[in-house]
Amino acid sequence: MKKIIIACGVAAMMIGATGCEKSSSAAPETFSDSLAYYMGRSQGLMVADHFKNSMSADQKKKFDSDAFLRGFKQMIMTDTADADYLQGIYMGMNMAQHINYLAMDSINIDRATVYAEFAKAFRTDTINSTAMQMEVGQFQMLMNRAQDMLRERQMAAEAAKREAAAGTAKENEAKGAAYIQEQIAADASIKTTESGLAYKVVKQGEGPMPKDNSTVKVHYTGKLIDGTVFDSSVDRGEPADFPVTQVIPGFAEGLKMMNKGSKYVLYIPASLGYGNNEAGSIPAGSTLVFEVEMIEVN
Repeated sequence: MKKIIIACGVAAMMIGATGCEKSSSAAPETFSDSLAYYMGRSQGLMVADHFKNSMSADQKKKFDSDAFLRGFKQMIMTDTADADYLQGIYMGMNMAQHINYLAMDSINIDRATVYAEFAKAFRTDTINSTAMQMEVGQFQMLMNRAQDMLRERQMAAEAAKREAAAGTAKENEAKGAAYIQEQIAADASIKTTESGLAYKVVKQGEGPMPKDNSTVKVHYTGKLIDGTVFDSSVDRGEPADFPVTQVIPGFAEGLKMMNKGSKYVLYIPASLGYGNNEAGSIPAGSTLVFEVEMIEVN
């Protein structure tokens, strides 16, 4: 199920926190003014830090900080002596979040009906406990049904996504296989192993070759068949160290043919790479091309 960030709940929980951070401006000298100053500063920084670390990149783009501050200001400026009004606000916020949660999955609740029935029930002079339990039970039954509907829709959406991804992966895999055959046809020095890994020896080094228990230091650039670079130790300006067994099968197989000073180009089909799974910016079913230089074998 989707998770909802409860902004006011987060802020409320943080009021009791002790951490604070000074700003560049001088704090007021009186106790009450200093308390107000640091309450605002410390909680503002902590809530901002919470949002920064808990939101995805897409959520950050959609988040309206001005709207958040308007809501916060409306609450903070409310006459704190009107406790009944505040309780109504909190109850309304809680119910509104339930309604919004359902609406995200196309279960639309008429808010006017919710308010009208809430107000009518709330103003009841006498409450029959048995009747109330029946009403609560009916609500719970309906909510359980809503949860089932949401799960079914989510499962159907995920199944459709997997089906679409499988189709894309199959298409990418076919394109990759054709690409490797084109490279082999154009360059007779490209060889193919029994597993399907294609490779070109640019330079063969000297010394022992890595084994499954070896750690290597390499410089590499990984590309898609359209030339897009998805990872490069060369661009980062620092060689990479890793155990041979902690990389994709095709890359590991290629490494074990390389001794110190070797330079290879590896053409790794999807079956020896990430298969039908996406991996960061690498689409499902992708054939990968690695330019690799072996620096050390340990």
